[in-house]
Amino acid sequence: MKTIILFSSANKNGNTAKTVDKVHADHQCEVIHIDELDITPYRYDNQYPDDDFYNLLNRISDADNIVFASPVYWYAVTAPMKNLIDRMTELSESPKLKSQHQVFKTKRGFVVSSSGNRRMCPVFRAFFSEFFAYNKISYVATLHACTRSGYSIDDNEIERFNNALNNATPLHHRG
Repeated sequence: MKTIILFSSANKNGNTAKTVDKVHADHQCEVIHIDELDITPYRYDNQYPDDDFYNLLNRISDADNIVFASPVYWYAVTAPMKNLIDRMTELSESPKLKSQHQVFKTKRGFVVSSSGNRRMCPVFRAFFSEFFAYNKISYVATLHACTRSGYSIDDNEIERFNNALNNATPLHHRG
């Protein structure tokens, strides 16, 4: 199964990046640093200058698994990640782009995060649960690193997450 990791963090070498590296080390995937892309913020008129969004969408359409990787900032994803997700909603609203929105129905969604809490923030988890449901993306699994007393993640959780990336059957998501 082809996997794409959409990574966003103010610290490209921080705790979320460490977790992405652990996934990437055990699973062949493409990591895209969305903070480095030019993605115009969502507009109600759906009129955008030439940016990186549609090229990124083509890369996403080729993947089976989409991993959203972001630290938890005040119960939410990073601003560039939120900007990307807002633009993804454009696909369901624009009559000329609805066919591109259909591509999400075949995707499996995953979430990687890090924060000072031992578990993934329920608000953060619910954000992705609603986003995946709206786009008919199957919510498969989460992986969360606790950073309260330094970086900490259970190797068994990494193995479970990587197995889910390779398994066609959705697992119960937890973090």
